Amino acid sequence: MEYNMNRPLNLTYDELLAETRAALYVLITTSSTPPDAFDRGCRSGTISFWYKLAMKTSAPDEQCREDYRQLCLLAGQEPPVDVR
Repeated sequence: MEYNMNRPLNLTYDELLAETRAALYVLITTSSTPPDAFDRGCRSGTISFWYKLAMKTSAPDEQCREDYRQLCLLAGQEPPVDVR
């Protein structure tokens, strides 16, 4: 089966955020207790990847920063004081 890799990804900001929350949920429910460095790195990488994509959308910067903070809290991580 051939795939067209040149087709753009078509997701809304809300869909991207929902998919990221779902991915974090999987990482959280399958990680060790307490989370080890690998688990924390996977969560952090997921959030960083989301943020990079989110900043390419037309969502306001304030919304992206607040959602970043909420994702960090969901992942059990301390959110940074200023996300930029």
